[in-house]
Amino acid sequence: MKKQLLTALAVVASLCGYAQTKGTNALSLGVSTYTSKSEQNIPSGNARQKQKQSSFSLGYGHFISDNTKLGIDLLYGRSSSTSTNNTQNNATEIFGGGLSYQKYYPLIGKFYAYAGGSASYSLTKLDYDDLQNLNSFKSNSYGLGAYGGVTWFINKRWALETRLLSATASYTTTNQTDGTSASDVYKKRDTNFSLNTQGIINDLGFKIYLLF
Repeated sequence: MKKQLLTALAVVASLCGYAQTKGTNALSLGVSTYTSKSEQNIPSGNARQKQKQSSFSLGYGHFISDNTKLGIDLLYGRSSSTSTNNTQNNATEIFGGGLSYQKYYPLIGKFYAYAGGSASYSLTKLDYDDLQNLNSFKSNSYGLGAYGGVTWFINKRWALETRLLSATASYTTTNQTDGTSASDVYKKRDTNFSLNTQGIINDLGFKIYLLF
């Protein structure tokens, strides 16, 4: 009886720990979309504005040891804003990527807490047309961050993960080009630090992993 109990416990432990063992791969795909329309009554007539945003991320991770994962993420996003009252139209594209390190800590059953760090880069391009001149903005952003959250390893093939807190430092350079002369007319340098502990309440997002 004792031997059977130990065998059963070993099987359960192997099933619960399979997803976090050394050599496991994790593939993730994220999609985000947003659309809004607004209409205003102004003296010169009705004004309509439409905004649309969408982003896609693809990630790959590899467990270099039990409960320790290295990952790489690629991101593409696009947003546009158009209006009918001859004011402005603009389109923005974002290309990005990052490297991450995550360490998992068992909580209860298949639920794990994790903590990690990341280094990222993104390129943002904005074309701004005020119907008088076409301007282009280009931003390069470099970031370092630390974060934490909770992961549910549903079974040996699927996991669900959410981020609950994060701290990020970033450095961004922005150049504006005049569409007429194609020369830089504006340059800006920004250094930012953000701390977010409200992920569980505001803008709570999930990442789904396929494990193999």
